Amino acid sequence: MIDELDEIVTILKRKINNRIIIFAALHDVLRTFYEIPLNNVRVVMLGQEPYKGIGKANGLSFFINKNYSVPPSLTNIFKEISNKIRSFNILPHGDLTKYGSSMSHDALWQQFTKTCIRLCSPKRRVIFILWEKTTSTFDKEIDTAKNTILKASHPSRFSANKGFFGCNHFTIINDLLDIPID
Repeated sequence: MIDELDEIVTILKRKINNRIIIFAALHDVLRTFYEIPLNNVRVVMLGQEPYKGIGKANGLSFFINKNYSVPPSLTNIFKEISNKIRSFNILPHGDLTKYGSSMSHDALWQQFTKTCIRLCSPKRRVIFILWEKTTSTFDKEIDTAKNTILKASHPSRFSANKGFFGCNHFTIINDLLDIPID
């Protein structure tokens, strides 16, 4: 995994040097690994791509920095949670740092994401959330004998009504976890 990390950092630095815009700050790109050790991971949410706009992306799937308005896909996630988990209060911002993290999966991240999937679930059950057709390419990397895969459409405003709303993933997750997410 170290080789893959080095390659990602090298490619990102090259892109930055060539004035190609990277939406997450370089120090945030691998933020998920600073915040949660792999052996503590219980739920993995694979996202599609970072939010567009300098300063919006922060290296965590579906999260957005506090000083930006909540994007439609995250608003839909909040709606689904609050419809199923009455104790959830919709947040006025998109900073979900206390809830955990994940990674994007464009071409640069493909192999790295596969490695992370294999590393975070060797000894304990992990719940993998695959929202969006493109994230389902990773389901063959997941050992379904000991892990759970939850699939639905993406929560974007264009597809939330095609299977995301009513998927009950947050209730299912809390039922499967030893200690529910508050």
